[in-house]
Amino acid sequence: MKMAKLKHNNGYNFLAGAIFGLCFGFIISTWCRNKFIPCSPSFSKSGCCPRKLQPAFETDQQSITETNKVIPNNVYIEEEDEKGFLFVGIMTAKKYLDSRVVAAYKTWARSINGKVIFFSSEGSHSTHDIPIVSLKNVDDSYPPQKKSFSMLKYMSDHYLNKYEWFMRADDDVFIKGEILEQFLRSVNSSRPQFIGQAGVGTKEEIGLLSLGSTDNYCMGGTGMVFSRETLRLLAPHLKYCVNNLYTTHEDVEIGRCVRKFAGIPCTWSYEMQKLFYQNFKEYKGSFVDTLLDKEVQTAITMHPIKEPIYQFRINNHFSSTRIQQLRQKQLELHRAISEMNQVLNENSPFDKYGLKPSVNSFIPNKASEVIGWEFVNSKTVSSHLNVNPRKGLTSYRKDTMDDIVSETMDIINRNSRQRGRSIDFKEVLYGYSSIDPLNGPNYILDILLTYRKHKGKNVNVPVRRHAYLHQSFLKTQITESPLTSEPDDSNSQISPHIFRALRGPLQNTHLDKLHETIHFILPLAGKVREFERFMNIYEQICLSRKENAQMHIVLFTKNSSPEEVEEILNIAGKYQKKYRSDLIEVIEADGDFARARALDLGAKQCAMDDLLFCVDVDILLTREALTRIRLNTIQSTQIYYPIVFSQYDPSVICEGLCKIGMTNFTAKVGYWRQFGYGIAAMYRSDLEKVGGYDISIQGWGKEDVDLFEKFVMSNLTIFRAVDTGMIHAFHPVTCDINLEPSQFQMCVGSKATILASQYQLAEMVLGMKEVLNRNMDTKV
Repeated sequence: MKMAKLKHNNGYNFLAGAIFGLCFGFIISTWCRNKFIPCSPSFSKSGCCPRKLQPAFETDQQSITETNKVIPNNVYIEEEDEKGFLFVGIMTAKKYLDSRVVAAYKTWARSINGKVIFFSSEGSHSTHDIPIVSLKNVDDSYPPQKKSFSMLKYMSDHYLNKYEWFMRADDDVFIKGEILEQFLRSVNSSRPQFIGQAGVGTKEEIGLLSLGSTDNYCMGGTGMVFSRETLRLLAPHLKYCVNNLYTTHEDVEIGRCVRKFAGIPCTWSYEMQKLFYQNFKEYKGSFVDTLLDKEVQTAITMHPIKEPIYQFRINNHFSSTRIQQLRQKQLELHRAISEMNQVLNENSPFDKYGLKPSVNSFIPNKASEVIGWEFVNSKTVSSHLNVNPRKGLTSYRKDTMDDIVSETMDIINRNSRQRGRSIDFKEVLYGYSSIDPLNGPNYILDILLTYRKHKGKNVNVPVRRHAYLHQSFLKTQITESPLTSEPDDSNSQISPHIFRALRGPLQNTHLDKLHETIHFILPLAGKVREFERFMNIYEQICLSRKENAQMHIVLFTKNSSPEEVEEILNIAGKYQKKYRSDLIEVIEADGDFARARALDLGAKQCAMDDLLFCVDVDILLTREALTRIRLNTIQSTQIYYPIVFSQYDPSVICEGLCKIGMTNFTAKVGYWRQFGYGIAAMYRSDLEKVGGYDISIQGWGKEDVDLFEKFVMSNLTIFRAVDTGMIHAFHPVTCDINLEPSQFQMCVGSKATILASQYQLAEMVLGMKEVLNRNMDTKV
């Protein structure tokens, strides 16, 4: 019994001692933790571990310790249960908060499955509702090591357990969120991962970045991606890394920190150079000329994009591409439905829309319905639709061909990876194109390709293939938008639709421009009836409506009879008497008629800031044309060269029995004078800047081409557009044989052009039996 009692007491004492020891140890450890904090993610000012290294900055240790705060203007309230796939931290500066940051947030940031937050210096704020973190005790000085490491610290403190992946990027990068997510879904986020375009420095920096022969870093410009495990391993040592910098490159130092404490380098992969794309082709970046390149299309990130407007351009491009892909998928589903209905012998509203693609789907019922094909190569288009059959390849057609080739190569290489081969595009040797009015455009292309085999023995073989392509028209869609109330300005004569369309430019200029005075300069020699018609129109659109306009008539008396001169002066005097005399000015010029000298004399009557409109007496105008003259002519910036509609000879097209109206723009009655430069609007200051008209040019023509070339060579923009408010009425052309040879040739060409359309002239020739049958009686 005593022995048993003794054992019991010893057990009791042992248990009491153990409990006392645990309590004492807990108290001591708690006190020690508050007094001496070891090297840990908390980044406290003191610790049990002595510091052996000096800080890189005096305030680094303090600033990286203190809590980062979201600025009051852009407060972000964090949800307790917030979880997501990807957190993107964007490093920026105060000067970009209302430009690059806004562009990024309104474009690619919306495609991120997770959260995007912008990190800037202390005191940063934006006028837009954008999530911005103001990093305390951090400025916008370069290099931005402190800002970069503070951003990573903020990520680890607030979001480490809430997201699978973390990305650090600059504000001049474009990220394709959907493609990035698809890529990261294929990678194990529970393991340490450090993904980006691997770099070792430029040739000049080799050996100066303190990198080993096998060391690298992820380039910061194109973005670097951390798995959750990488950031977890990195977080406790960020203080050490920021206080032990070897270079001024923050991406190099982040890579060094990851390599040291997470034990992994940046991904060594050639593919990463294409996925995280750095634009070395364009000096200023922004992907102006390289947006359609294959590597850009397949990239995950694109860098750099310095101008915010290009963020919107690029986003619009890829959004359009995505829409096309969805529409193509929709079309394929309709085709599948159509095929199944054929099997089931059922009718469907999708049968017509779901037809299989074919270049022979349209069957003509008569000869006039036969669809013609245009011949296309890399530089020209030969078409039966043009008066001049062979024309240069315009930019929009070139872009169309590029899109077609790009889609064709995507189809060809759709399963190339599984088959261990790829086919690269070289060039389009030639092709044919047509438009099926019911189904869509068709293409037949002769393409030069390069076949590359990767599995087994490498093979590179040039091949040539024909591609038969059809693009289906989309279903007709009708949208209707309600009218919004706009200020009623009866003097402006602009419809609400046009006003809304021009609202942007008008805000940048002034509404006063709609009422700016236009100085008409009218060269004249004879042509009394034409002058009377012109002044009648001028009265209707300007004088009677008190439009801000002034007429300067330059009259060559030598080329007019005394009777014609007197009659012209009487017509001008009538309008001067009826309205104000200062609104119409007649300048009598000596010598032979020279349009260049006439326009020069008229321009000299105006001030440097006056808007000039060089016009001919045969031009018929509408009031809407005045608005376009004012808005399309911008001083020191833009010259307006309207493309006018030139009418054919009525005696030829309808034997003089018809009257051509002001709204008839059909190919039978006239043509758009694309190569006419005589009608132009400009400011006198811009005219003088390029040297003015060449007054040494005598007679008809050539002076307009000379001035046009001067404007082309200047820094002024030339705006050419069809103007339905300007019509060149038909008048007979007489070419003086004493003209300089090049002028005479131009005159003869113009005279032939205004007779009638080539189609009508061909029909007339076909109806002349004496022409087609002239050799019928000739015996061989």
